[in-house]
Amino acid sequence: MIETLHIEHRRDVLSLVPGVAFATVPGWFNATWDQLKMDIIMPKNREGHRPLPCLVWVCGGGFMDVDTAVWLPELTRIADAGFVVASVEYRVSAQAQFPAQLEDVKAAVRFLRANAGRYCIDPEHIFAMGESAGGTMASLLGVTGDAPGLDVGENTNVSSAVQGVVDVYGLVKLSTQPVAPSTGLPYWLMEALLGVGFTEKRAESASAACLVSEKTPPFLILHGTADTVVDPDQSREMYDALLAHGIPAELVYIEGAGHGDDLIYQDAVIDRVIGFLKGLAEV
Repeated sequence: MIETLHIEHRRDVLSLVPGVAFATVPGWFNATWDQLKMDIIMPKNREGHRPLPCLVWVCGGGFMDVDTAVWLPELTRIADAGFVVASVEYRVSAQAQFPAQLEDVKAAVRFLRANAGRYCIDPEHIFAMGESAGGTMASLLGVTGDAPGLDVGENTNVSSAVQGVVDVYGLVKLSTQPVAPSTGLPYWLMEALLGVGFTEKRAESASAACLVSEKTPPFLILHGTADTVVDPDQSREMYDALLAHGIPAELVYIEGAGHGDDLIYQDAVIDRVIGFLKGLAEV
């Protein structure tokens, strides 16, 4: 059989560019240096292409592990919808204590903004999204904006602020309690991140729900009702803090979903994420 297809060009063909170095950080016992990297999904043909909004994705892992590649298949749907997607690396708690993790994801935002032309990015529309510990970091990106003292390393002449956040069951209120309220996470996990014997003030410095201000961008929060790792009350606390400061916010519960549940990544939920981001990007 011979056939001619008449195809309409309806979407960009995408390229995955893995291992893009964006920051240099202290390595082995501060005696060496490591490069932090990101994987970027972007249009293959970028010449003459209009700049696209960018989504910075932050992987979870209990602050102990991170993998920039593991969520890329799911993130492709967002890239198909007209976004550049960058899945970024950050130091885990075995490498450095907080705020190193926040400094790293802020460095990623600055790198993307400073190199926006190269990666087909609209520097005025950069958003953050993350799950679990990545949701913690994405939320902290949203509430810290250009707060002094957190932009260290390269590209400090550009902003690390993001224009919107999707928090997927992130821990947003840390505590000094042995079993922190509203979470089933073990206390030693918090000590690894914040230091042995950390204070309530120290916990609040890493708690997005404590840092909301009138400058915080809009949030979409997703949480499963059956999550036993990060209690859904965490997300409600973040939502209430946002509303108290007049920040547009949406809290969406996924009925019956546990922590990291496949239900949270079904098409109906991702469509909600895409709609939220497109509304902010005005596309």
